[in-house]
Amino acid sequence: MNIEVNDKKRAYFALIIGIFAISTSAILIRWSSSEPLVIGSYRQTFATLLFLPFLIQDKFKEIFSLKYNEIIELIIIGLLLGAHFGFWISSVKATSVAASVLLGTCHIVYVSIIGWLVFGERLNQKGILGTLFAISGIIILFWGDLVQDPGNFKGNLLAFISGILAGLYYLGGRKHRKKISLPTYAFIVYLSSALAMWAVVFMQGLEYQQVSNSEFQLFLLMALVPTLLGHTMQNWALAFLPAYVISITLLVEPIGSGLLAWLIFDEIPSFGVLFGGLIVLYGVYTVALSESNSSS
Repeated sequence: MNIEVNDKKRAYFALIIGIFAISTSAILIRWSSSEPLVIGSYRQTFATLLFLPFLIQDKFKEIFSLKYNEIIELIIIGLLLGAHFGFWISSVKATSVAASVLLGTCHIVYVSIIGWLVFGERLNQKGILGTLFAISGIIILFWGDLVQDPGNFKGNLLAFISGILAGLYYLGGRKHRKKISLPTYAFIVYLSSALAMWAVVFMQGLEYQQVSNSEFQLFLLMALVPTLLGHTMQNWALAFLPAYVISITLLVEPIGSGLLAWLIFDEIPSFGVLFGGLIVLYGVYTVALSESNSSS
C-alpha cells in the first residue's frame, strides 16, 4: 500500500514538472527565427536521438518483435504528429501564445467528437455538455479575435487544425501505448514525424543549413524540455494515474504559456481569447471528468 501511495505522489510530482516543461514550448518557438517546419524538423530529430540509447541498450529487440502492421500504424501516427507540429508551430508565429496553445491542446474534446462520429463511441451527458461548452468557447475565441484583431484569425485556424491532428494522434496511439514501451513507441513515432517534416522542408526549399548556434541550442532545448521532460513525464505518470487526471492537467498548459508570454513578451491576450478561453477550459475540464465517470 505504501509503495502504491508513493508511486502516486511521485506521479503527481512528475506531472507538475511535466506541465511546467510543456508550457515553455511556445515561448522557445517564439524566440526562434527559423521557419516553423525547420523548427519542427530539428526538434523532432533531436527528440528521436534522445531515445536512441534506450533502444541500443535493448539491442532493438522490441522493434524487431513488432508486427509489420504495427510498425505501419506507428508510422502513420508519426505522420499525424509531424502534421500537428507543422500547423501548431506555424500558429505560434501567427497568433497569440495563449490562443495557439489553448486551441492546440483541446484534443480531448476533438477525440470525443471523432470517437463518436467515426467509432460510434458513446458520450455521457456530462461529456456532451463539456463538448458543447468547449465548441462554443472556441467560436467565441475565433469571433473575438476576428473583430478585435483579424490578423490573428489565420493563426487561430492553424492552431485549431493542429488540435484536431493532435486528437487523431492521441486516438491512434491509445492502443499501442498499452503494449509497446515508451522508448520504442517514441522512437518510431518521433522519427516518422521528423522525416515527414524534413521531406516538406526539402520540397519547399526552406533554409535549414545556415542556422546559428543559438538556434541549434533552442532546438535542443525544445527536445529536452517540452518534449523529453514534459511529454515523457506525462506518459510515465499515466502508468500510475487515471487518464482523465492527465487530461485535466493539460488545462494548466495554456495558462502557464499565456503567463510566460505576458511576462516575457508583454503579450496580453484579447478579450475574446480570455472569455472564450475560460469557456473552453471549463468544457475540457467537464469532458475530462466525464471520462472519469465512464471509467469508474
